[in-house]
Amino acid sequence: MNHLQVKRLSAIAAAVAAAAFASSAVAVEFFGYARAGLSSNVNSGGEQTCFGNGANGHYVGRLADECDTYAEIGIGEELFAQDGKSFRIDSMIAYGANLQGNDYQAFNGANDVSGVNVELDPVTNLPVTTVTRNNSDPYGGGEVALRQLYVSGKGVVEALPGATLWAGKRFYQRHDVHQLDLFYVNNSGYGGGIENIQMGAGKFSLAWLNSDKRENDENIVQNNKFDVRYAFPIGSNNLTLIGVYGMADLTDQQEDAGIDDEDGLFFSAELASEFMGGFNKFVLQYATDSLGESAFANHGSGVSLNAPYYAGTLEESWRVLNHGVIKLGGGWDLGYSALYAQGDTYDVINQESPERLSVVVRPVFNWTPFSSTTFELGYADEHQPFSDDSTELQKIAIAQQWSAGPGYWARPVIRAYVASFFGDQAESARGGEGVDGDLQLGLQMEAWW
Repeated sequence: MNHLQVKRLSAIAAAVAAAAFASSAVAVEFFGYARAGLSSNVNSGGEQTCFGNGANGHYVGRLADECDTYAEIGIGEELFAQDGKSFRIDSMIAYGANLQGNDYQAFNGANDVSGVNVELDPVTNLPVTTVTRNNSDPYGGGEVALRQLYVSGKGVVEALPGATLWAGKRFYQRHDVHQLDLFYVNNSGYGGGIENIQMGAGKFSLAWLNSDKRENDENIVQNNKFDVRYAFPIGSNNLTLIGVYGMADLTDQQEDAGIDDEDGLFFSAELASEFMGGFNKFVLQYATDSLGESAFANHGSGVSLNAPYYAGTLEESWRVLNHGVIKLGGGWDLGYSALYAQGDTYDVINQESPERLSVVVRPVFNWTPFSSTTFELGYADEHQPFSDDSTELQKIAIAQQWSAGPGYWARPVIRAYVASFFGDQAESARGGEGVDGDLQLGLQMEAWW
C-alpha cells in the first residue's frame, strides 16, 4: 500500500469517525433542572430568611422562599431500537448548596463533619448527638449526589407489548405540587420493575425499591418497598391508585441483636381532570406503621422505617390535597393548592395530634410573550409533634419575570422579587430576633429542560 493510499484511507476513516460521533452526539439527550440567585433582608440585614426547602417543602409557597442553589444535570440516550423494541440509559447528578456563598463554592460542605458533641438531654436523660458540618463555610457547603442511573427496555417482554422493563436507580413516577416543591408521591431510589402494562382500559405498574435506615454505626437495615399502581380513565378524568408495602429485611445478626422489625402500608388515590384550560388534581392519602410519615411529610412513600427514629415519629397519617394550574383569560394564569394533613405518633408527647394546613395561590399576569408579573399568597398552620402549640406563617410575594414564552410553566425564567413573612414562625426566626414583616429582596433564575 503506497503513501497516497494510506492518506486516502486515513481521510475516509476520519470522515466515518466524525459522522459516527456527530450521530451519537445528536442522539444524546441533555435534561435537568436548576435554580440559583441571591437575596437580602432590607430591615434586619444579611441574607433573607427562608422557611422551606426541597427536603421539607414550602407550605406558604416556594416563590421568594428559596435560599439555596440546586441543580439536576441529566444525560440519556437510546442505545438500541429494532422491531418495536428499544433500550435506553438515563443518568443524573445533582448539586446542592444551602448558602448563597461566594464565587468559589467547593464540593466539600454538607457531607464533611467538622465536629461531634454528645450531651444528655435534661428532659429525657438520653444522649443527644450534635454534628457540626462545613455548610456554614461560605466557600463550601456544596454536595454532589447520584440521583439517577438506570436502563429501561420498552417492548422487550414479548407477552407484554408496550410495557417498559427497568432496573437501576431512578425517580419513579413522582407526583408533586410545583409551587410547594412538595412530592406527595416519591418512591424513588434503587430498584427495578415493569411499568405501563396494558390492563383493561388502564395501565398497571409493579416495582421493587429499597430504603436503607441507619440504626447505629454498625447496623444499616434494608427496608424493601413493593409498589403497585393502576391508572385508568373515568369519563374525561383519570384515576391513579397507588399502594406501597414496606417490609424490613433484617440480617441474622440484626435479628439476634434485637433490632426492631416493622412493616407498613401507604395508599394514594389521585383524580386528575382537565379544567379551565389546565388541570385539577384531587388527592387522598393514608399511611401507617413503617410508612407512617408518608401521608404527612414531603416525599411520600420515599422512606420506610423498620423502627421509629425517635419519640414523635408518626405511626399513622392521612392527607387530603387539591391543586391545579388554570387559565383565567385576559393574560392571567393561576396556580393554586390547598392541603390538610394529620398524624398520630408512636408515643404521645403532647395533647394534640400533629397536623398541617396549607393554602397557596399564585396568579400570573403575562404582559408580553416574554415578561410577566406573578404574586404568591400563602398561609400555613402547623402543629409539629414536639410543640405544645401550633405555629402560623403567612407570606406575600411579588416578582417581575422574564421568561422563554408566556404562562405559568414558562422556563427558563429570571425573576426579581420582594417578599414579606408574618406570623409565629417569622417572629421566632433568627434565634428569636424575628423577621416578621421584614422586606426581603432577591434575584433568581429557574430553569428546566
